[in-house]
Amino acid sequence: MRRGVAGFTPVLLALTMGLAFVKVGTVIPNPDLPGLDGSEHALVDRQRLTVFLFFDPAQPRCLEVMREMGGLQGSFPKEKVRWVGIVSDRFDPAKAVTAAREAGLGLELLTDRGDQLYGALEVRLYPTVGIVDTKGVLRAYLPYHKVNFTGALDAEIRHALGEIDDAALERALHPQAADIGTKQAEAGRYLRFAEMLWKMGKRDKAIAKAREAAGIAPGSAAAHALLGSYLAGAGDCEKARPELEKALQLDPDNEQARKAMEACPKQGP
Repeated sequence: MRRGVAGFTPVLLALTMGLAFVKVGTVIPNPDLPGLDGSEHALVDRQRLTVFLFFDPAQPRCLEVMREMGGLQGSFPKEKVRWVGIVSDRFDPAKAVTAAREAGLGLELLTDRGDQLYGALEVRLYPTVGIVDTKGVLRAYLPYHKVNFTGALDAEIRHALGEIDDAALERALHPQAADIGTKQAEAGRYLRFAEMLWKMGKRDKAIAKAREAAGIAPGSAAAHALLGSYLAGAGDCEKARPELEKALQLDPDNEQARKAMEACPKQGP
């Protein structure tokens, strides 16, 4: 439950009154928030773009988005982009640390006492991501949406950094309907999750995600190849071979499937 206005600090009270409906282009005050180490940290970095994430460490939807963001984070140099996780003091801070680590997402974790900032910025749901430039201007505000969330975040960061222009941002935010929500695109998201999980050593979960991708898009050679290669890597050639054979039927030149098949040659005549 959000605290009332009476419990706000003067800075956050001003923020609440001025941003009843937070808008892109608004200059946001820069309150200090306590880090998990007990020291105070400014919300806005005056040297780098700040990407801040409101999240619930126990919510599966947040964890899924954080995994996607973990894959995205490496695309941007640390000297240009600062990544901040904002966690309510209602949540166990240890769970927040674990969630970020397991997602492969490097976050500077800050505590939102009494959900003051959550209320001030009119956050409606978890997760919500905001992007603030070095002058404190809110450049983007992204409450969670199911389709193309990480793609939109990637485009907004690049736009704020000046890497893409307005037209490119518009294309990224509003791709043609035929290009989104397709089975191939959905399977691609699961494959990216699988790859991250495999790198983290979570083999069983990676195999499960790759299997979901192959089920969603049975005509995807990439999905069958990844699933087959992971099964082969786990030593389960009996299950790997049918997936690899399917991948090669769909794409005879699939190099991943060919290499994995070498580890699981056919037995007998």
